[in-house]
Amino acid sequence: MKTISIHTIIIFSLTFVLSSCVPENSSKIELTPTNDLSISAFKSSVPTHTSPPVISSAPNITGMNWDSASHVIKIDVTPWPKSWSPWTTFIDGIEFPMGEESGSIIVRPNAPLDQPPDGLIIGSLPWVSGLDLVDFPCCGVLQFSVPEMGVTNAFQYNLRDAGCLTASTKICPFEWTVQEGDWVIEGTEVNNIENTKVIQKGNIFVRDSATLIIKNSELRMERGSTPTIHVYIFVDPDATLIIDNSLIYPGPESGSLACVINHGTTSMIDSPTSIHYFDMSDGATLMMENSEMIYEIGGLLQVAGGNTTVTNSTIGALGLSVPAGAHLTATDLKSGTYFDHWKVQDLIPDANYNLTLDKVTVLKDDFTGELEHGPFERGWIFFLDPDSHVRLSDSELRKVFIEVRNDTAEFENLKIGEPSSLKYRDIILENIVVEGEWPFTIIDANVTITDSNYLFLQPSGSSTIKLVNSHIVEFIPRAFSGTIIFKNGSWSNAGEIIGDVQYHSKSNNFTISGSLKIDDSVRTNLQWKNAQVIREFDVILTDSQGNPINSGVIKIDGEEYITDETGLTKFSLVFNDTNYNQPIILEAWYLEKLIDQQVIDFFAETPIRLNQ
Repeated sequence: MKTISIHTIIIFSLTFVLSSCVPENSSKIELTPTNDLSISAFKSSVPTHTSPPVISSAPNITGMNWDSASHVIKIDVTPWPKSWSPWTTFIDGIEFPMGEESGSIIVRPNAPLDQPPDGLIIGSLPWVSGLDLVDFPCCGVLQFSVPEMGVTNAFQYNLRDAGCLTASTKICPFEWTVQEGDWVIEGTEVNNIENTKVIQKGNIFVRDSATLIIKNSELRMERGSTPTIHVYIFVDPDATLIIDNSLIYPGPESGSLACVINHGTTSMIDSPTSIHYFDMSDGATLMMENSEMIYEIGGLLQVAGGNTTVTNSTIGALGLSVPAGAHLTATDLKSGTYFDHWKVQDLIPDANYNLTLDKVTVLKDDFTGELEHGPFERGWIFFLDPDSHVRLSDSELRKVFIEVRNDTAEFENLKIGEPSSLKYRDIILENIVVEGEWPFTIIDANVTITDSNYLFLQPSGSSTIKLVNSHIVEFIPRAFSGTIIFKNGSWSNAGEIIGDVQYHSKSNNFTISGSLKIDDSVRTNLQWKNAQVIREFDVILTDSQGNPINSGVIKIDGEEYITDETGLTKFSLVFNDTNYNQPIILEAWYLEKLIDQQVIDFFAETPIRLNQ
C-alpha cells in the first residue's frame, strides 16, 4: 500500500455500520483556501549545533500527530527497540535540549515498557503537561539518536493544520484548505479539488447532476459536528464522483471513518485510498483501476446493486448481497483471496447486479494480528435476504448479516473464532468460523439469541429482542421503538443511539431491561444524539449477612421504591443525549436510616446491589 506524503498527519479511529439516505437541511458552501504563510528561520535557543550521527539500525519514525485534547505530540515508531534509555532529539539537524524541571520538554514512551510501547510522546513536566508554553516548533524535521543503534530517519512534519500551537517563534505554513460543515454540490455544478489538500469536516453531498473531481490531491474526512463515526460522500443517482491519483482518508480526530454511498457514477483511478467502506446501490456504477481501498480496520467494497468493475486493485473486504430468491452455495471459502478474473455470478448465479474483479486482492482477515475480533472489515462478508437460499459450509468469514423481518426467530451458540452453525428459513450455515461479529438486522420482529458472543444488533420498528447469556459488541438501533431484554448480558466496544439524522436514523425511543454489564469501552465510544432510552433497573437490597431486606426504601430522582421479600425492587430512568452520562445518586434506606448509596448513570450494571 502506498504511504501518505510526509506532511500528512497519521490517522487514528474506532468502529461501525452503514446508511444510505441524505439529510434534508444541508446548505451549499464554497471552499475557501486558508492563507499561506512563509516559513521563517527557526531561531533556536539551543546552545549546541551537534549534528546527528550516521543512520544505522535505529527504528523509523512513521508518523506524528498533535493531540488536541492534551496538547502533546504523539510519534509512531517502528519497530520499537528491545530496550529503552533516553533518546537524543534533533530538530532541523540541531540537538534539542530536554530537562527535568517543571516546564521542560521531555520525550517518553507512550506506554509501560513491558507492554511494549509503539511510539513516543513529546510533552512537558509535570508529566504529562501540554506544550502550550514551551518553545517546541509545530513544523520541521525530526530525528532521534537511539543509544547503541544510531539515528532514525529524518521525518518532516507540519502539525499547524491539526491545531498545534506552542510558544515557538517558528512560523509554520498552512498546508490545507479547510471546509467546515456539510458540503453540498448540486444542480449541474462541477467542482474540482485538484493539486491541493482539503480537510472536510462533515459530509459531502454530490446531488442532482453535479460532479465532484478529486485529482492529484488529498482529501481528509473529519467528523466536525457530524453525530456519527462515519463521514460520508453521498453520490446521487445522476451525479458523478471522479477520484484520480488522489488520497482519501479519515482525519486523526474523533475516530472518523471515511465512507462513500454511491447511487450514481464513480471512477477511482491510480488512487491509494483509506476509505472504510464503499457502498454500491441499485443503478450505481463503479470503475476502480490501479487503486487501493484499505484502512487499518476497513476497506469494504459492499455490493448490493449496480455495475462494479475492479481491476489491478486491492481492497480490505468484499461484501456481497444475496437478494431474495437468489442462491448461494459455497464451501471452503478462505480469508485472503486473489481474483485473476471473477464475476459475482460465479458464486451467486442469480445475483441481480454485476461485479467483475480482474487481478484483485482481498486482504486476509488476520484476526491473530493487529485486526481483532469485532466491528472491522476484512475478507468475506455476506448480506443475506431472509428469502434467499443459502448453503455455506466450512468457511472463514468476517461477518454474515442475518435479516429477520416481521417474523419470530431463535438463534443459539453463535461464537467468534470457532465453528458455528445456523439455520433460519432456507439459510443454512454449517461449521462457519466468523472472525468479526454476528450481525442481525431485526425489523418488527421477535428474536431470541442465547449463548452467543460478538453480536451486532441493528433493531428497528417495534421489535422485541431477548439476549440470554450473550454479548453484543456493536449496537446501532434505527428508528427503534421496541424493547431489548437482557439476561446475564454484556455489551462492549461501542454503539450509536442517533435520532433526527435523515441518512442514519430519524428517531430512537426504546426500552432496555434485565441484567446487563456495560464495558467501559462503550462509555468512551458511544455516540448519542436526539434519541431517548428508558432503562429499567433491578435493585437488590441485602443486610450484612447477604440476606434480603424486605420493605427497604430505594430513593432516586425524587421517587421512592419499596423492596419485596426477596430484597428486590425496580425503577426506570429516561435517558437522552444530555443526561445519559450524568451521575445520579441512588440511596437505600431501612428503618428510616440511610444504609447504602451508589452513583449511577445509563452505564450502571444491573442488577444494582446495595448492602446494609
